[in-house]
Amino acid sequence: MLDQKKRRSLWAILIPVCLLLLSCSLFSGLGDALSATPTPTTIGGGVVVTEQSPQNPCEAVSGTLELQLLIGPSEAVGLEPLTYAEIPFAVTAEGGSYLITSGGPVDYYEDAYEAEWGTYTVTFEGETTIQGECISQDGSGQIDIVLEMSGEQIVEVVVEGAVSTYPWVGTPQVEASFPLEDGAQVSGEGWVLILHLN
Repeated sequence: MLDQKKRRSLWAILIPVCLLLLSCSLFSGLGDALSATPTPTTIGGGVVVTEQSPQNPCEAVSGTLELQLLIGPSEAVGLEPLTYAEIPFAVTAEGGSYLITSGGPVDYYEDAYEAEWGTYTVTFEGETTIQGECISQDGSGQIDIVLEMSGEQIVEVVVEGAVSTYPWVGTPQVEASFPLEDGAQVSGEGWVLILHLN
């Protein structure tokens, strides 16, 4: 009977000690699991691409419009008949539109023809203004403008000392459309416009 009592006492001591050791070993491993460095994981596919809408071809467009203007009376007597203007412009975004507003002087023109009968002199001066818009169509751009030019031309003819003067003053307008390409040209009667992009 004493042996049986000793056995129970021994089991009573061994069971709590075993449980204590078991719980200590479980909880000592928990600290290691919490401090372990995470491993990277890849979720199928890898790269996510976000689509961006293409840039409007009219954005940040600038350049120069070259005007070649025929001075009509000059050609009649064989003078060099052209004068020029270089009109800088920049497209400005305003409320969903891409507007063009600019202007500049036309080169002063003066040429004279001398003959036995007398002289024939032509002078011309002018100023230009441009109003227009750049429009995006199917991924390419187009520039639509109205060019207005205020000009003054004087033809002076001197024959045997008698002076005759023929003045002209006007503000003609020209409407032109260009593809948004460097060197694009539009022409009409007495004028040529050439687009130079920066």
